[in-house]
Amino acid sequence: MIVGILLFQAVAFAVLSGIVASNKNLAPTKWSILGFLFGIFGFVAALVVKSAEPEEEPEKDQRSERATRQSPTARKFNPDEHEKKCPDCAEYIKLEARVCRYCGHEYSDEEVENAVEKKRRQFLGRSLSNEVDERYCHLCGEVTEENHAQSPYWSCEDCAEEVPVS
Repeated sequence: MIVGILLFQAVAFAVLSGIVASNKNLAPTKWSILGFLFGIFGFVAALVVKSAEPEEEPEKDQRSERATRQSPTARKFNPDEHEKKCPDCAEYIKLEARVCRYCGHEYSDEEVENAVEKKRRQFLGRSLSNEVDERYCHLCGEVTEENHAQSPYWSCEDCAEEVPVS
């Protein structure tokens, strides 16, 4: 009689633990085994444990991996993903911002358009013309236009680092 009651209790806690685990995106068979072996303690553990993140479809992961591996020219330029440095307060703000949100520095429409065009060309790896080349400092992010005829190095105006011409 007692063995029957204990067996019924173990099965009941196994089922309850499995249901709770299934609702939390956990492995219901593992939690059912814990509920069967440890009874009320397995059930309480299933209630207390945090729910797992739902698994993403593998197709989405493969698509996002392909998108990150693509060259910059294969991706489309999005100005919202880029920032510019305010000349007054040195804070970074959105590329298309007309007013610095930190110090109130105002940019003319021409300055904003030039900044967007520079970043777009830098993103796509293009320059203004054959004579002028954009040089990008990988340390501070400064972009400068230099002539091709100069040395294989140029000095960044912001950080004074000598950067090789690529």
